[in-house]
Amino acid sequence: MARQDYQPQSWRDPSEDLWAQVRDELSLDPHAQRREVREWTQYYATHQGHVDASLERAQPYLWHVVREVDARDLPGELALLPIVESGYNAAARSYVGASGLWQFMPGTADHVGLARDWWYDGRNDVIASTDAALDYLEMLVSRYDGDWLLALAAYNAGPGRVDAALERATAEGIPADYWHLELPRETTEYVPKLLAIRRILVSPRRFGMTWPSLDNEARTRAVTLSKQVELAVAADMLDMSEAALRRLNPGMRRWASTPDGGRTLLVPADKAAAFSRQLAAAEPSELVHRRTHTVRRGEILGRIANAYGVSVSALRQANHLAGDRIRAGQTLQIPRGGKAPPAEPTRRYVVQSGDTLWDIAHRYNVAVDALQRANADVDTLRPGASLTIPGAATPPAPTTHVVQRGESLWSIADANDVAIADLRRWNRLEPGATLQPGRELAVDGPAPLPDFYEVESGDSLWSIASRFSMQVTTLRSLNDMSSNSTIQPGQRLRLQPAVSG
Repeated sequence: MARQDYQPQSWRDPSEDLWAQVRDELSLDPHAQRREVREWTQYYATHQGHVDASLERAQPYLWHVVREVDARDLPGELALLPIVESGYNAAARSYVGASGLWQFMPGTADHVGLARDWWYDGRNDVIASTDAALDYLEMLVSRYDGDWLLALAAYNAGPGRVDAALERATAEGIPADYWHLELPRETTEYVPKLLAIRRILVSPRRFGMTWPSLDNEARTRAVTLSKQVELAVAADMLDMSEAALRRLNPGMRRWASTPDGGRTLLVPADKAAAFSRQLAAAEPSELVHRRTHTVRRGEILGRIANAYGVSVSALRQANHLAGDRIRAGQTLQIPRGGKAPPAEPTRRYVVQSGDTLWDIAHRYNVAVDALQRANADVDTLRPGASLTIPGAATPPAPTTHVVQRGESLWSIADANDVAIADLRRWNRLEPGATLQPGRELAVDGPAPLPDFYEVESGDSLWSIASRFSMQVTTLRSLNDMSSNSTIQPGQRLRLQPAVSG
């Protein structure tokens, strides 16, 4: 173990305290004299709320992460990495599309074998994503001959960028180590952030902080689901709210688990054994309350949805429908209504190019007249206008497709029975834009507008506003910018109004 750079405070025995176990297994060089590490230590010490919130969110998951890190004999610092990545938030999603505790991008998730489908996203499954993240980190540290700092940089920026930076360093005769490589700013800050948190964990009192104790025992257990289970049914068996069960299992995207089983459900540890027995004894019909409807001649999707009290979008998603086309004799699965994750109290929406009031009302499952009443002061529906969404409904995420090598926009549009023009509009693709393997495309509705955009070289306010179907004045307003304000590469611009409530 590396020499500690200062004397730590008193801790409980590692067998009794999870954080003491993490601290006992720290093995990276602390690089405590590095300016970058000291600056980030100061940042966290003066922004204790972020650390406190991360440690609170870690409680249901930390035992699983530490156990896996320990079983692989990896540095204890890796159990701190989700603080940097997501604030230990298993439901976290970044503005560039990374998701989960370990912030996997779609392409990387596919590369490491994390399953993603309409029902389930393995990036948000704590057990599956932790296993995948540590597999990936082990592969990277082997690639860089045991250099953990390079492995961590590659986890953040991708091994291709790190390899290119190493080649440049060698060609220019500068040290080929993490601290001297030319890497993106986010990556140059990534390792110092981790080492700063490590530094605080070793001696929190030195920095005016308190690191809470956490009993070294499992708070949750993973139960394998051999059959499809409705989350509301599972919550009743566990005597807990469905919302609380969903918070533990953000990888479950729908009202039930995958139809063919095989997934795991994270449940309170003291209820896991009884829950497993109940599942084993239950008939499939008791675990999922299925409803079906056979389409009759002349029926339309909207009328069927209205008859069952569900939204058209939910009916589409339950039956993997790209549009509203149905045929007589077709059997539709009717999703159970009223059990979606809680919506936020209020919501604002920025109008995008091609939107109509009907489109927006349909997307958020509200009536057109209710949307009109809530926005009586809006004279014209123009791109960039900000609308109030009554009822604070959250739109269902669009069905997505991960681009495979050799695919084209035409082949993806054809396979999903949609127009190429719609694909371009939904995904804000410029004419002539190339599709990179691993990119995630929305195929049945607009891709969510990111909350933020990071300015790239060559960008202007006009080009950014045009790309996201906004007015420059709206972009300036969202970012408190004057007409004389300039932007710089690496600057983060807000694209969506902050959610209020």
